[in-house]
Amino acid sequence: MGNKQFFRELPDQLIVNEYLPGQGIAPHVDCEPCFEGTVASISLGSACVMDFTHAIRKEKIPVLLEPCSLVVLQGDSRYFWTHGIAGRKADVFEGKPFLRQRRVSLTFRKTILQAT
Repeated sequence: MGNKQFFRELPDQLIVNEYLPGQGIAPHVDCEPCFEGTVASISLGSACVMDFTHAIRKEKIPVLLEPCSLVVLQGDSRYFWTHGIAGRKADVFEGKPFLRQRRVSLTFRKTILQAT
């Protein structure tokens, strides 16, 4: 699988975040003037639920991030939906409980060079 399936150019930024049980990340859209159109994140370790919320309609969709899963944000999912993870020690997804343990995310982005 080549990188051209997701990115026009190779990502030049990798952010590694560690999340312990009870930790999350506030709903957000990755900086629009800072990064090209695709953001991709690999989830390692514990499963958790990431919530996607539409900026206008306020529709909320929970997505289970399983260990070794890949999330690719492009188009509408990149610009019109926030994504975040609630700070809690357990998730329930489709009626099934998931106790959180240590989770590491690897997020790949291509920076937009700013003229100086």
